[in-house]
Amino acid sequence: MTYRELFGQACKQGVASHETLLLLEHLFSISRTSLLLHFDDSCDESLISQFNQIVAQRISGYPLQYLLGEWEFFGLPFYVGEGVLIPRADTEVLVETALELCDGLFAPNVCDLCSGSGCIPIALSKNLPESATFTAVELSDAALTYLHKNKERHQCDNLAILKADVTTWQPEQTFDVITSNPPYIGQNEIPTLQAEVLHEPLMALQAQEDGLYFYRILSQRCYQFLKENGWIIFEIGYQQRESVCQFLKENGFSNVRVITDYSGNDRVVIGQKIT
Repeated sequence: MTYRELFGQACKQGVASHETLLLLEHLFSISRTSLLLHFDDSCDESLISQFNQIVAQRISGYPLQYLLGEWEFFGLPFYVGEGVLIPRADTEVLVETALELCDGLFAPNVCDLCSGSGCIPIALSKNLPESATFTAVELSDAALTYLHKNKERHQCDNLAILKADVTTWQPEQTFDVITSNPPYIGQNEIPTLQAEVLHEPLMALQAQEDGLYFYRILSQRCYQFLKENGWIIFEIGYQQRESVCQFLKENGFSNVRVITDYSGNDRVVIGQKIT
């Protein structure tokens, strides 16, 4: 059987063409250029059954990213799999915001809470001076596995990884910037999510208080963990701006403002510690 025939079969079954190409590249360990140049060549028949299996998984709604075992974020590849939240392009707005707020700092000290795969602190590490230092805090053992693998993959020696509950953790230092993409989906919203999302860990998606629990707790706790003029940066759901802004203001933060994503949705809320 040729690559073209496999490609056609998968597409007819409902897998998008660009996803089918990615699955072919991944399973047959072939580059996109080589695949297209040899599209009519016979493929390794020992892998056809496995390819059909992953096509069936994809049709059932299993995430493409988990099937591939990695996904790109901020121009970098990250290992992903069951038990860890898949990095999303919308979160790149948070990284861009953090980079802007760190501009001019020689050795910023940055903390990321609810780190998951580590995509936020690692992307920051690769785009800030080597003198910068980072702390990633995560509670899930499954996510921590990927966090450690991604740290090693990108050789982030300036990243410290801690297993802790962000609602009770007490750092021994203060930070210039604290970032967080916490769980923010309310329980009532979970049944409305796409099939792919429901394969991701509920721990990384759902929060109490209609998704606002972590924002309320972290707004209360993080002011004391910031240096003077330091910033907190949250990713938020598109309908949560007013509540999150209010939490920050109630807990002493100044210069609270909202930043939209590439689709125009409210995506990031920031606040500054000014005493």
